Order: sequence, then C-alpha cells, then structure tokens
Amino acid sequence: MINVLVDSGFWFALYDEHDSYHAYAIDIAEYLNNNIVIIPFPTLYESINTRFMKNRIARNEFANILKKDNIKIVNDESIKDDALKITFNDENKKRNLSLVDNIIRLILDDVNYKIDYLITFNKRDFIDVCQKRNIKILEK
Repeated sequence: MINVLVDSGFWFALYDEHDSYHAYAIDIAEYLNNNIVIIPFPTLYESINTRFMKNRIARNEFANILKKDNIKIVNDESIKDDALKITFNDENKKRNLSLVDNIIRLILDDVNYKIDYLITFNKRDFIDVCQKRNIKILEK
C-alpha cells in the first residue's frame, strides 16, 4: 500500500460533474481504495461546504469514504500557527498560497509523515516540496 495525500480540489472535481477535472478525478479515485489516504483536516472545511451538503449523493458517498479504515485524517493543531505565519509572511507574497495550501505544504515537508503521492490539480503550489521529499504528484 502507498500513502496518498489528497488536496481539496480532488474532492470538488470528484463530486461535481461540471468540474473540468471531473473525468480525471473519477479515473484516479481508484487510489482511494487500496491505499492509505491522508486527508488534512482543513481540506474538509474547504470541501464540505454548503453547496456540497446540498448534494445528497455526494454527501453520502463522501461520508462513507471517511468511515473507511484506510482513511487517515490529519489534525493540523501542531502546525496551524506556523501555517498562518507563513501565509501572511511578506517574503511569501509572490506565492499567494491559501492557509490550507500552506498546511498541506508543511505536512508534505514533514519527514514524520510517510507520503508517496499527492493528488492535487495545483501542481505548481506543491512541486518544490514534493521534489524535495521525492513525493510523486498524480497528474494527467
């Protein structure tokens, strides 16, 4: 089994048939079945919004995914303050990454997390840290 960290954009694409990455998300959804799936808790805040909750089928499917034994939800308590500082640090203004993206970057950069793959549709936001840790980004 491999360890796959999943970004919010994947969930949006998987459950929104109008999303430009929808077909690709369905293709790579197989990675969720037989591997360890790492979900940073803040991505749940982004994904499970009011619009999502109105889609009963998506809501039920996602709830079932989150109950599986291979799903590991990562609490951000120990890194959220650092991520917030990074987000508003003037030196990082050229990147303009969201707080959630900075949390994901800190998780990817932490050697205490074994991560083999990242599922994201924003490769450029994570490519540097993934290359540093030899984490592959699943892409088309």
